[in-house]
Amino acid sequence: MDGLIGRCGFYCGSCPTYIKGECAGCRAAHEKGNCFTFDCVQERGLAYCGQCADFPCDELFAREKATVLDKNWLAWKRRERKEPK
Repeated sequence: MDGLIGRCGFYCGSCPTYIKGECAGCRAAHEKGNCFTFDCVQERGLAYCGQCADFPCDELFAREKATVLDKNWLAWKRRERKEPK
């Protein structure tokens, strides 16, 4: 299962793009321009976007593949980052 955790932090097995066969998952070879998240993480030298100081960024928050549950979690994470306990 670890091979199905995308660089975005989402589980590839629940991603509509992966399910439709349009993406082999982030552990597969990618060409630049195929995936915003993959390109961004590569350019920043990170393993996952959760390691980024800008996480969760507006681009990740707006991704089509994010489910309602994912978007709720990202919104919570964004609030937590701005107002730490």
